[in-house]
Amino acid sequence: MTNIATKAQHLILLMALILSPLIISKESHASSIAPDIQARLSAPDKIGQVDARFLGLRLYSAALFTEKGTPFRWQRPFALELTYKRSFSRKRLVSASLSELERVEGKQADHKSIETKLNGCFKAVKARDRFVAIPQGKNSVSFLLNGRQTCRINHSNIRKRLLGIWLSDTSRDKQASRRLRGLN
Repeated sequence: MTNIATKAQHLILLMALILSPLIISKESHASSIAPDIQARLSAPDKIGQVDARFLGLRLYSAALFTEKGTPFRWQRPFALELTYKRSFSRKRLVSASLSELERVEGKQADHKSIETKLNGCFKAVKARDRFVAIPQGKNSVSFLLNGRQTCRINHSNIRKRLLGIWLSDTSRDKQASRRLRGLN
């Protein structure tokens, strides 16, 4: 990939996640629940789904699953699934995630530690790849890429801090986050 194409791809992801609100539309099609989610949640049911776009380009679809379709609460078991519509490098995914953490929290002393953990966890993705995040309590999140666990990050309050990028009212697009959480 040329340097110009790489920079353009990076700019698209950063602009979508960091620089401007995402254009989000609700997905209305039914889909089956992936085996990796079924194996980790009791009777999982999708409570919300949104499609992230930037300048008309589909970037990814996000879906939230809870046990038996119960309302989302941070303390209850859930799985956040991102299905990518285009390729992104590990470096871009980590950079965009850290930029969002800094936007919400300001610069924090532990961001370098989180970055190191994300670098060991995140992998490059291509169209149709699925990353699933499943919290294991408030200080631990397991990540699976296409059904295979890539890592488990243990860090103080990582569940809410990292997954809040999509699942909190401090998200770039509060209304899309509410739809993802099944609130609209």
